Amino acid sequence: MKSHLPLIRLSAINPFLLELRRRGANAESLLRELGLPTDIPASHDLFVASSAIYELVERAAELAGDQFLGFAVGSALDLRAWDPIAIATERASSVGELLTMFSVNAAEHSTATRFYLSTDGERSTFGFERVKKPPFQPGQNDAFYMGFMFQLLKQATREHWDAAQVLFSVADPECIPGNSEAYRVSKGSRSGVKITFPSQWLFERFEKSQFHASVGEEVSSEIPQSLVESVRSALRPHLHNGDLTADKAARICGYDRRRLSRKLRESGTTLSKEIAKLRAEKASQDLAGTDHRVADIAHTVGFTDPTVFSRAFKNWTGQSPQQYRRTHRSPS
Repeated sequence: MKSHLPLIRLSAINPFLLELRRRGANAESLLRELGLPTDIPASHDLFVASSAIYELVERAAELAGDQFLGFAVGSALDLRAWDPIAIATERASSVGELLTMFSVNAAEHSTATRFYLSTDGERSTFGFERVKKPPFQPGQNDAFYMGFMFQLLKQATREHWDAAQVLFSVADPECIPGNSEAYRVSKGSRSGVKITFPSQWLFERFEKSQFHASVGEEVSSEIPQSLVESVRSALRPHLHNGDLTADKAARICGYDRRRLSRKLRESGTTLSKEIAKLRAEKASQDLAGTDHRVADIAHTVGFTDPTVFSRAFKNWTGQSPQQYRRTHRSPS
């Protein structure tokens, strides 16, 4: 069963985090406010609910005081360092193949969007649709994707590029700066972004030298495929929050609690059970694999009182934290 929660690899926010840091803005505080890990760059191995990523991008523009931040970041994105592009450029021989392969590869990084390439006579459309619409206008998110797609198509088509033949559709055109080129921007919906262009461009030869891309390190974590796996993935970055209730967990996942609880019960579990399992898993790993104090480990899984943590841990595993460490510690 495919994931019911739209997830995005946490490292997708790195271009925004690094740009905020370059501008002297406190990106760590923004991450902290959203309950996300404060490491910059963000982890490539974690997946989080799409709603958290969408909110971070919108608030990043507010923090930077720049209504065009999304477009600026997308336009400056290093395409060579983005795995879906790097893999596609290794194999594509035409512009059409490049866009098609990217659409397929992007699914390894997100279940929140579905990229597509469609053709209708003389015009073709490259874009994506969101699995779940955000509850707010995703102006900066759309602007980022427009900047990225603009850069990708312009570099791929080279001398055939003609901005006057291009039309973008985004949620909020006010987030797109004026341009010296002649491309057009129309108001779309919160569902996604699309760019239409002449179909003839799809048959143009793709020159790999335009990207000089090299495939990066192999993706070390696969995107969750079941409902339970995706819920666990979305909640894992938030374990340090002591007030991670079932209601808050459902909001993190971007769903109504009753609806999500019903689906989890059908899978034989509940939100509360999954939170407890995740905390037990994290605490057990740290006790067996690190020298961290029990009090510090308790804090990382949402307990301010080590005594309360010890009672909970014994209830989870049948052993106290000290006993578990002695019996499970690696000989090395």
